[in-house]
Amino acid sequence: MNINKELIFKESLPFFKNLSKEEKNMLYNASHIEEYKAGELIYSKYKSCTGLVLVANGQLRSFMSSLSGREITLFKLFKNDLCILSSSCFYQNLSYDINLQAVDNSSLIIIDGKLFKDLLNQNISIQKFMLEVTQSKLSEIMWVLEQVVFFNLDYRLSDYLINQYYLKNSLEINITHEAIANDLGSSREVISRMLKRFEKDNIVKVSRGCIKIIDIEKLQSILEQN
Repeated sequence: MNINKELIFKESLPFFKNLSKEEKNMLYNASHIEEYKAGELIYSKYKSCTGLVLVANGQLRSFMSSLSGREITLFKLFKNDLCILSSSCFYQNLSYDINLQAVDNSSLIIIDGKLFKDLLNQNISIQKFMLEVTQSKLSEIMWVLEQVVFFNLDYRLSDYLINQYYLKNSLEINITHEAIANDLGSSREVISRMLKRFEKDNIVKVSRGCIKIIDIEKLQSILEQN
C-alpha cells in the first residue's frame, strides 16, 4: 500500500505544521513504513525497542498477558493514533510488560524512539502533545482497571457488544469468543457461557465466529441495572 508519510503526519501530529524544515526532515529520516497482518505481534517485552508506532491504516491492540496465557486488552489504536509504549528506548528507567498486536491488516509508520526524543527535547509543542497522548492512554488503562475490578462480567460484556455495534455500525459482529475474552481479561469458556445466557434471554444469537444482537435495548438495560 502506498503511504504518504507527510499526509499522515499532518493528519495525526498536530505539532507537525509548526516544525521547521530541518525538524520535518529529522522526522522523515527517523521513520519508515512497516506492514503487519492481522494477529501478528508488533511489540512485546521480549523484543528490542520498536519505536513509536503511528497507525496509517488498520487497527491495533495493546494488551497484557499472564503466565497462564490469559490476556486483557488495555487499549486499541485506530488510524492516526500514536502508540508510545512500544518505544521502551524512549523512556529511562521505566519498564512495562505490554504487547502490541495487529487486529486487522495494518500499515504502520515506525518512528525511531531515540531520534524522536532528540526532536522532542528541542520543541515544546511536541512535549505538550506527548503529555496529552500519555494522559489519554493512562485514562483508558484506568478505565479498563475500573471495569475489571468493580463491574460484573454481564455488564462488561453488554458494554462491549454495544461498543462493537457502534464501531462496526452493524448488529452482526464477526468475532470469536476467544477474542472477546482476550479483550475483557476473561476466559473463552466463561464468555461462551455468558453468551449462551444472553441467547437464552433472546438478547443475541450466537453462531460460529459471529454474534448477532437481537435486542440492544436489553443490553442497555443490563448497563442501567449495574
